[in-house]
Amino acid sequence: MQNNYYDSKEFTEALDKYEKAMESDEPIYLDCDQLADIAEYYHWMGYPAKALAAADYALSLFEGATAPLVLKARMALLNENNPEKAEQIAEQIADKTDLEYFYIKAEILVATNQGEKADLFLENSMKQLDELDSLDFVLDAAILFIDYEYVELAKKWLKKSNETDQEDYREVEGRIKYYEGDYEDSERIFNSLIDKNPYSAYYWDLLASSQLASGKLADTITSCEYAIAINPNDEDALLYKGQALMQLKNDEAAIEYFDRLSQVRTSNVDGYLNTAYCLFHLERYEEGFAALRKAETRAKRHYPDRLPEIYQEAAFTYSQIGQKERALAYLDKMEQMVNADPYELLVSRAHILCENGDIRAQSYYQRALEESRYQPSIMLRVAVSLYDNGILQVAYNILCTLSPADMDKLPQAYAYRALCAHDLGLKEEYIKHLKDAVEKDAASAKSLLSTLFPEDMEPKEYVEYASENPL
Repeated sequence: MQNNYYDSKEFTEALDKYEKAMESDEPIYLDCDQLADIAEYYHWMGYPAKALAAADYALSLFEGATAPLVLKARMALLNENNPEKAEQIAEQIADKTDLEYFYIKAEILVATNQGEKADLFLENSMKQLDELDSLDFVLDAAILFIDYEYVELAKKWLKKSNETDQEDYREVEGRIKYYEGDYEDSERIFNSLIDKNPYSAYYWDLLASSQLASGKLADTITSCEYAIAINPNDEDALLYKGQALMQLKNDEAAIEYFDRLSQVRTSNVDGYLNTAYCLFHLERYEEGFAALRKAETRAKRHYPDRLPEIYQEAAFTYSQIGQKERALAYLDKMEQMVNADPYELLVSRAHILCENGDIRAQSYYQRALEESRYQPSIMLRVAVSLYDNGILQVAYNILCTLSPADMDKLPQAYAYRALCAHDLGLKEEYIKHLKDAVEKDAASAKSLLSTLFPEDMEPKEYVEYASENPL
């Protein structure tokens, strides 16, 4: 549901009627869909208790109703990380032929990394549908898979549809191109959607995300401005514009948008987290840690899966300002968390020790590589850490051991390889790696290499410029 629905007269009147009835403990006359919308609104706003209360009230009047039970199941799945509870709630849905019943059952599988089982479940479910329902079903299945970044399964379900002119079809097609790194094609598709519906903030957001990924920062800002003009509280647009400004080293302006983002919805973590990044860039550490604590408070309440990145940012920043013990204490916090990656933590510990001149760093780097069995993503993490700590040759050697297939799965590695070659004074290798970086991941090339080029130069111009100028 797009956010501007919540500003509509229809919804605000229903919400006002509901809230007054709850305060006075009087009966209320709203249908199931209206009550489900109110529950969804509370969930979106970051009030889980109110969302559950509204859903339960709907169910007290409409036992077995699909919409409130789907919401409760999704909250159990995503907020509580409890797929078993989500499954139990989903099974309370009275109409087992409702498309939403099939979708929530499939989402529980997808969210628990069982994409193939979800695919089989949806295939079997589709056999129960008539031809008209099947038209919507295949597109909704494709949307579900692309929402969870199951790109190949999204492509499979999209191929089942012949409604190629449908906006949903085009949207999924564009998002698939985005996840495949084909930003030029994804932008073309999102622009075509905007041509048909120029007042869709959502389509402007999709375009902005693709432009941001491809390093087109000025274009990203323009697209975000259109989205914000349509919906001043558009969370994605506020986030993307702030991130584009941050990449342009305009941290003060970025903070303005991240602050707005933090105020839009009380459960949003990204606003405070990105504000902290900007403040740390500006060396305003006390304010930065205050913003990070606010992000931590929100994450604990609403999105506990975001805590590791918050703790890691705190650890690395404390390390940078020479407070090694406080930095390591945050890693200790991370180690206590379920799903903590032991190899990532070994690299993080090595990085902090190395940055602070502790000779134990080498053994932690070695453990990370050996215990992960030289997992490519860990090799990249080690190389980046070593580069950041000035150990250029070893970092470059590690990056050069990654196979082309590994590099394609970790395309930012191309930019790091180019950066190492540049700093080591290896002109021929630098040009080769730079060409790969620009072709494979222009966004990373822009982010990591832009300081080597004139301001406002686009990545597509990097190779020619580098070839004609000394290191």
